[in-house]
Amino acid sequence: MVNTYIFNPEHDLAMAYGTEGYTAPPLAQLLRRDLQMLPAWYCTTDGSADILSQNVADDALWLQQMRQLMGLAASPVAINKLQCRHSIYHPWGWDLDLRGRLLNACVAPGDLPSRQQVADLQQLAHRRTGIKLLDMLAEKIDMEFPPRPVEVRSVYEIKHFNTLYPACYIKAPWSGSGKGVYRVLDADSRNFTTWAQGIINRQGSILCEVPLDKTMDFAMEFTCLNGIARFAGYSIFTNDSHCSYDHGIVAPRLVLEQAIASNLGQPELIAATREALCDILTDLIAPHYNGCIGIDMMLYKDSDGLVKLNPCVEINLRMTMGAVTVAIANQYLAPGSMATLSVSYYKSPDQLKAAIAAATKVNPLQTANGKIASGFLQLTPIYPDSRFLAHLTAKTH
Repeated sequence: MVNTYIFNPEHDLAMAYGTEGYTAPPLAQLLRRDLQMLPAWYCTTDGSADILSQNVADDALWLQQMRQLMGLAASPVAINKLQCRHSIYHPWGWDLDLRGRLLNACVAPGDLPSRQQVADLQQLAHRRTGIKLLDMLAEKIDMEFPPRPVEVRSVYEIKHFNTLYPACYIKAPWSGSGKGVYRVLDADSRNFTTWAQGIINRQGSILCEVPLDKTMDFAMEFTCLNGIARFAGYSIFTNDSHCSYDHGIVAPRLVLEQAIASNLGQPELIAATREALCDILTDLIAPHYNGCIGIDMMLYKDSDGLVKLNPCVEINLRMTMGAVTVAIANQYLAPGSMATLSVSYYKSPDQLKAAIAAATKVNPLQTANGKIASGFLQLTPIYPDSRFLAHLTAKTH
């Protein structure tokens, strides 16, 4: 059977919506279209991978160029062609809206998870699963954990939490790209109370978190298959001011592990956490899910200035940009090199094209034995009206 990959970055928002018929905001729709070929960098390399495309002719030409340059093995496919064959589907994430759209395209129901299976995944993706995971980690690892998030069901409880922990964070149970995160600087403002009450009305509760003095964002990436969770790699990333992904580091596993552990007061906790999470995810999630899991973590300073580990800021029950960086590092990065993977938004297509031209001129791509050694590489094709670009900037180290 053909493996068919789907880039649906609005997945978190669709999961928060909770049923079929979700309409993503215009920028999310544009992101989906502009970066639709991103799966070419993490899909299977056995020649049997298709990627859902809105621009089959343009994408086929770009993929042919990337096949010659980097050995990518994928082909674009239009949604109206999916009913002609059976496929194993690999979306960015499963939600009821994507399932409904595929059914409307006459995809065989037997090729898709059932409605109940997707609904069960939605419950596993609730932020309270992160609290359960922290409790399970505490039974396996001897370390000082940060305060657990607290789930509340009223604005009054949020305001009380904020009096105990000024400038606390509140988070929607299902959210993505920073849309469901709010730092409470004025708990009495109308904007805050309206937003918080809206989340509670739609999703039933909200999570309150104690603010931490963060020094590093990173994640551990796992894959679940046939009831077993396995560690896939690390990702070190930076978010923008809106808590959306800005860029991540593409480097060998040991380089990233050293970068994380060297900044932690107890570096042995990284390996202990990694091993414990394989066991926990095998029990907690792998029986119900095949696919990628990203566990966002952070290093933070306590009141004494010691750097400590928060081993679960968020569970991403889907493909992640961190998993993309792991795949590129494993398959396409030359030995002795490292890179930065960025997702950039431009105000106009002309601005995007000018940025590519400038980066290509100043930092031309250099390869070694078909691997990325240094320079600039665009990771997605450019359309006449593109505004988003995924790109890589590599260097030797």
